[in-house]
Amino acid sequence: MAAQIKTVFLEGVGAIAAGSPESSETLLYLHGWACSKELWCGALQEMSGWSYGVALDLPGTGETTPATENSSMVDMARWVAETCARLELASVTLIGHSLGGNLAAQVALDYPELVCRLVLVDAALDRASLPKRAFWTLSPRYGMHGLRLMRLASEPFAALGRRAPDNHRGGQWLAMARRTRLYVDKNRDPDLQQQMRWLCENPLSVQRLGAITAPVLWIHGVRDLTIPITYAREAIRALPHWTLHTVPGSDHSPMDYDPDGFARIIRRFCQEKQTLSPIPGEANP
Repeated sequence: MAAQIKTVFLEGVGAIAAGSPESSETLLYLHGWACSKELWCGALQEMSGWSYGVALDLPGTGETTPATENSSMVDMARWVAETCARLELASVTLIGHSLGGNLAAQVALDYPELVCRLVLVDAALDRASLPKRAFWTLSPRYGMHGLRLMRLASEPFAALGRRAPDNHRGGQWLAMARRTRLYVDKNRDPDLQQQMRWLCENPLSVQRLGAITAPVLWIHGVRDLTIPITYAREAIRALPHWTLHTVPGSDHSPMDYDPDGFARIIRRFCQEKQTLSPIPGEANP
């Protein structure tokens, strides 16, 4: 029987959780741009038997209050740390996807005592990793118009996604439809524009990333057309103490493409990385 996903009631913050709070492993999930906490439903369920998992809506997404207009990724890292304190989470394995990977890395840099392990999933760590189409969202003249057009164009696929359960068993098209539904239903265009600004104004060079003290696992879909796998491999060559795990067949969201396989990768990492001793290189399922 699939584990029940429960709503976490925290004023101003949208959060869901699965598993026992008494578990020795606590996993905190941060979604990427144009998504929401429901992206992690499959992972929450698959890992609930051995961990306590909490997934958050980022500010301006879903049930979480929007951030202030002049906020930054550093401010968002502080928000994550403060939210953990409110949830009484003292030490977490922090898992961030895409834009959430940039945020997770910033949290690991600013609050090393909070992050015992870091998992980056198809992470957008630098402007150079982003496709050029990402930057038009920031245009003061055309950005909002483009976002509105993208929303209208996405609605037919989002309608299909509304019939796809959050706890689906993986695959490409069902997962893509569900993520389109999360984008349309859970996000607001001004907040999406702001989140893209956070990302573009927070380039994380390999020099900065090298200061992260927690063990790091990078999971990346081989068929990712948003953040190409070549970017992950280049970064890993410069950070040989990190571990890269590639997922053949997966696009930008391996946790949605193969929830079972994703859970196995995370569990193995949590079991093996009990100390700061690295297991370098690239692995495959």
